[in-house]
Amino acid sequence: MKWNKPGHEFDELGGKFIKNRKLIVIGDDFDQASFYLNRRITDVLQFLNVPVKLVKFSIKNLQKKWFTKLIIHMLNFKYKLFKQHAVIITHYKYQDVNKAIMLRNILKEIFPNLMVYDSTEFLEKQMSIFAAYVQDKIYVRDTCIIVTTGCTLNCKYCLNFTPFIKHAKSISLEKLKEEADIYFKVVDYVGFFQISGGEPLTYKYLAEYIEWVAEKYSNQIGQILLATNGTLLPDERLANVLKKYGVILLLDNYTQAVPSTKPTRDKLINFLEEHGIDSRDYGENQQFFKFFPANEDYSKLSEKELSERADKCWGLQPWRNLRDGRIYYCNFSSFAVTAGIIQDDPRNYMDLKNFDCSKKKELLEFFMGYSVLGYDTFCTLCNGINESNTLERRPAGEQAKGKFGWHSGMTLSEFEEMNL
Repeated sequence: MKWNKPGHEFDELGGKFIKNRKLIVIGDDFDQASFYLNRRITDVLQFLNVPVKLVKFSIKNLQKKWFTKLIIHMLNFKYKLFKQHAVIITHYKYQDVNKAIMLRNILKEIFPNLMVYDSTEFLEKQMSIFAAYVQDKIYVRDTCIIVTTGCTLNCKYCLNFTPFIKHAKSISLEKLKEEADIYFKVVDYVGFFQISGGEPLTYKYLAEYIEWVAEKYSNQIGQILLATNGTLLPDERLANVLKKYGVILLLDNYTQAVPSTKPTRDKLINFLEEHGIDSRDYGENQQFFKFFPANEDYSKLSEKELSERADKCWGLQPWRNLRDGRIYYCNFSSFAVTAGIIQDDPRNYMDLKNFDCSKKKELLEFFMGYSVLGYDTFCTLCNGINESNTLERRPAGEQAKGKFGWHSGMTLSEFEEMNL
């Protein structure tokens, strides 16, 4: 989205939040905030420093719409929930997110003037606006930091452009600490802080870095995530750190494309269970988008068309990358810079070094998908992901034939022919 009123894009909604600064969470299973946040939802909300009330609403009450409405009216009569100038958040465990949406819709139907959100939409979008306008705080859904570009695989459609990285590089521990210090000086709270690569388990200071981040910034992090391709097992020290600080491992699954990875991946899953380490398994049907090289010359599109494509892509891809003290509009754009595919462009990032606190709302908007261009300069070379990409997906992990040098005008068909 292109900025029209920098620092004021959310003034209307923010003004409503200022008038409704209490939070009422209605639902069940408050111990887990979301798929990626294995913490009580009250723990995630407490940094806002506003009143939070939990109201139990059994999932069984959603079986019949008329019965659901009856129970809602009874709760309203008992607690006067909907006269408290509050934002209502419906919540159930992540496997039942559709139930939270159902309850939200019924509440909106009965009380159309209420501010009602299901917990997923609130945590992923509205909470950032609420925090900025009600408490002058910066809440970020997520941020990713790359510790190394080295990897044990060479995936053809790697989101980090591994086939184009001829000389892998690991970031120094001192540099990674500096990045976090810059980031958390500006960002009051991040829902999940993801450590990735390359393959991060190849990084020799991984345990030390996770321990340092968790000890220093635990009150500003909802959840630490660690992405892995499943080809390596943590050593005992790393395993102890992962368990101690409740880190969730995100287990990519490349066994369909690379069957040889299955034995080690199975050992990893058993290892995690034995050590009591939490994980999220993406399953054997995981797929990759053919997002690069470009399938057509997107530079011929108008700025409006590029912005529309970026909105479709970003809307389902809200990850932001932290690198060199900067937050990048698009993860993949930042990775493309690292791989030498594009040049750094200040229109693609916001610099957090010497950040001007009067521009907090502009930073919020940037995290929410606004920028000077309304798209990223890498958009002219990228097929996009999700709704902006109509190409056939491929099983995750298909291996490239080697290392390649990118050249201006390289096409997807050319790259695929090189890998035959």
